[in-house]
Amino acid sequence: MDFKRIYTSSKTYIVLLFVAFAIILFTASMAYYQIMRMQDLAEKVAHTLQVNNAISELSAHSTQAESEEFRNQLQKTEGKNTIFDDYVKEGETILKTLKDLTQENTSQQTRLAPMQSLLDSLHEELKVLADHPDKPLNNLSESEKDKKTNVNFTLYRIRNIRNQMLAEERLSIKKTRDEYESNKYLAPLTSLLLAFFALLIFILAFLKIYRNKLRIRRSENFLRSVLATTDNIVNYYEPIYDKQKTITDFKIVFANECNRDYLGLDPDQIIGEPVSKIFPFLMLNGEFDKLVNCFYKKEKITLDRQISAKGEKLWFKSLITPLAEGIMVTARNSTAEETAKREQLLLNQRLEEQNLKLLDNRAFLNNIFKSISHVVMNFESIRDKDDKVIDFKILFINDKITPITGDLPEEIINKRVSEVFPTIFESEIFGYLTGVVQTGNPTSYEVPYEVEGAIKWFSARAIKLGDGITLTTREITEEKEKTNQLLQLNTQLETQNSIFIDAENVANIGSYIWYLDNGEASMSDNFYRILGYPPNSFKVTYDSYREFVHPDDIHLYDLLGKETIEQGASQINGYRIITKQGDVKHIELNGRALIRNGRKASVGVIVDVTEEKKNENRVEALIQELSIQNSILTDAERIAKIGSFIWYAGSDKIELSDNFYRMLGYEPKGFEASLNDFDKFVHPEDLQIFHGSIEKSMQELTVTEHRYRIITKQGEVKHLKVNGQFIEKDNERIMSGVAQDISSTIAAEEKLRTSNLELQHSNAELESFNRVASHDLQEPLRKTQMFISRLESTEADNLSEKGRVYFRKVVNAASRMQSLVMNLLTYSRIDSKHEDFGIIDLNEVLAKVQEDLSTNIENSNASITSEELPSIKGVSYQLEQLFNNLISNAIKYRVADATPSITIQSEKVHSKQIPDDFFKSANTYYKITIIDNGIGFSTEHAEKIFEVFQRLHQKSEYSGTGIGLAICKKIVENHRGFIYATSELGKGSAFVFYLPA
Repeated sequence: MDFKRIYTSSKTYIVLLFVAFAIILFTASMAYYQIMRMQDLAEKVAHTLQVNNAISELSAHSTQAESEEFRNQLQKTEGKNTIFDDYVKEGETILKTLKDLTQENTSQQTRLAPMQSLLDSLHEELKVLADHPDKPLNNLSESEKDKKTNVNFTLYRIRNIRNQMLAEERLSIKKTRDEYESNKYLAPLTSLLLAFFALLIFILAFLKIYRNKLRIRRSENFLRSVLATTDNIVNYYEPIYDKQKTITDFKIVFANECNRDYLGLDPDQIIGEPVSKIFPFLMLNGEFDKLVNCFYKKEKITLDRQISAKGEKLWFKSLITPLAEGIMVTARNSTAEETAKREQLLLNQRLEEQNLKLLDNRAFLNNIFKSISHVVMNFESIRDKDDKVIDFKILFINDKITPITGDLPEEIINKRVSEVFPTIFESEIFGYLTGVVQTGNPTSYEVPYEVEGAIKWFSARAIKLGDGITLTTREITEEKEKTNQLLQLNTQLETQNSIFIDAENVANIGSYIWYLDNGEASMSDNFYRILGYPPNSFKVTYDSYREFVHPDDIHLYDLLGKETIEQGASQINGYRIITKQGDVKHIELNGRALIRNGRKASVGVIVDVTEEKKNENRVEALIQELSIQNSILTDAERIAKIGSFIWYAGSDKIELSDNFYRMLGYEPKGFEASLNDFDKFVHPEDLQIFHGSIEKSMQELTVTEHRYRIITKQGEVKHLKVNGQFIEKDNERIMSGVAQDISSTIAAEEKLRTSNLELQHSNAELESFNRVASHDLQEPLRKTQMFISRLESTEADNLSEKGRVYFRKVVNAASRMQSLVMNLLTYSRIDSKHEDFGIIDLNEVLAKVQEDLSTNIENSNASITSEELPSIKGVSYQLEQLFNNLISNAIKYRVADATPSITIQSEKVHSKQIPDDFFKSANTYYKITIIDNGIGFSTEHAEKIFEVFQRLHQKSEYSGTGIGLAICKKIVENHRGFIYATSELGKGSAFVFYLPA
């Protein structure tokens, strides 16, 4: 059925109907005009007749004055003359009537103007006859005679005026007759045309109605065939009202056969039944109210639900269309779509996982470069025509270079090394770098560099990468200073330890360490000797040592222990002991409290002052100082993974510190140390380097820092960095030095090199992703949208209703895909660079966002209330994106029947007031809170919503890509801030973010 042709034909007839109405109106107006014209002519004739009658009466009135009989009556009247009075009144009445009838005729009025004076003259002349009825004419005065004589002349003038007026009236009647003759046939003719045209319109209208009736029947048959063959449920409901005219239910008026196919319901049996009985699920979840609103407001709505029918669960997407007397429900089985949607969701989840992994890799690499203090550079070789390396091109350099040279990475990338670092070509460093490119063997070197007027030392390691190198540099100025200090300290401590041992023996001094938590203790060798025992001959504790205390001084010892445990020190500084041999000795002690290995301890020295009590204070201070220095050196070696050594130059004799033994896998003094025996610990591949450094040191009497590997007792390979100096001791040249375990540093450098390779691979993937997102994905998407637009403009009318539905879904899917790609691109392009930071007024940002969202705000009647917002340092367009996403979300996720209300608060807080644990780079922050009265969400999703592609609602309920809040989080973190959300279902949400003040 060609509905469009019918529609076009009806439109044509509507136009013809208006034309017919205009013609009828014109014809009727013409007929009315002719009738009114004839009526006007009739009125003119009647008026002329009235004027003629009045003139005739005037003529009769004047003619009566000529009558002898009338004059005789005037003369024969006795007493009061009423005949004359009546005659005068009659003349005045006639004259007044003529004036009234001719008041619109100026020519007649002109003629009547002297008539009054003529009638007055006539009446006055006749009055002489009336006043002297029997007086002979000879007895009248001259004036009276003249009046009687003038009567005839006055009557003549009156007749003359009468004749002129009659002539004009006859002319008027003639004109009226001629006009009537010329127009008398138009009135019946227009009436005839009007009747004929009305009959023609009636016939055409009847034919049109009849043809439309036939078409409607064909359309109805076509519609019935469509309803019989469609795979959608089509039902028609009419409302059921109560006494208050309120819709309480709907009655099923029509139902097609799909009700039987999908739901097992016979259409003939459910027609006439209420909806609440046949489809009770429509009365739940507010759907009945939606049906009522659809009928009243005449607005289409859609419902998406899952129902159970014939033992299986089916999804139906319903379109409710309001009609004049009810509503039509078209339900489409969308079970297959929902199944496909779930499968697509699984695919999307896999894509999200891959994207998250990609983002994690990028974040991991970024965190590596941010967390390390190394300068990482990647150079590409520049060769001459002979394939010789003559320079390098800078491909990558991290921002750690800026504090050293003052250069920004983006300014020196792609420049030549000779242009940026000319000093490399002035030293042997260029040879090191070209050697790495040619041989592929990594190399390390140290180089001084002037930074802000001061000389800084840097350690660099170069590793070959492709036809170039990766150079990792870190500052070692402090390490070199500490190494030199440790060498000096180790020498001093060795000397002091030797002095301390000799001092203990000479001064009869002993030292101890007493742990206050459990009473464990240790004593120096000479302490044992003072007690009369060989060194380390028994285990020392607080209680076991108490047995040596003199019985008379037990109370002093107990008080000493109590005060030391409680206060860390004691006023008791001496007591007596009884040695193994029974000798009584006076002991004075000096100790101090400290924390050793996480335990409270008392460290001190004791002096046998039995014979030399006077030297007590000096010896005690010396022992205490030596003990502390020895403790510091021991702890420093362990913490810094450093071991010290002394080599007696030219001999096989060496001395190793306790921690050097531990570095070799032995307990202190675990073997007899010698230079030849030390060879077995050196890695076989580094023996040549080891012996070469010894020979070079002996020849130059200076020690150059060198590295070699060792193999410990347990088979572990360690990297050692060795440095030292020659000194004279007891007229003998010795080399005192330190060796540092740098295995972890080497491992870190290797890990960094691996990370650099992974970073390059990840950067390549990110560049590929940006290229795909910004061009490769958008180009076919733009073409898809272009062809969709062309199909819509040319082929939309040829599609079936189902085809139009599918077509709209394709349009919506393309639009969502474009939005997803743009949001992903926006998310990937937000970085942590701060070069373009400036002072931004958040009030201006909010005003700009409100202007951009003005349409959404007006359509939703949303109200936005804001306090005075601060100015911060940031990126304008990112902050606009932040406010735009949060405010548009507040409008989007609003309660259906409520007006959105959004409140923005601001306050300045100290960093200690922020409860969340994140890195705080500022002392004070601005706390910005955006509160809405929307649908809210469960607290358990408070962190999930900030993840990429995380949505709490289906896209059929609320549009979106699931990236908006992830972008917000990334923007806030880019501004060194923090964001979180609090909410409760149905009670709105509050998004809080902190930005540095």
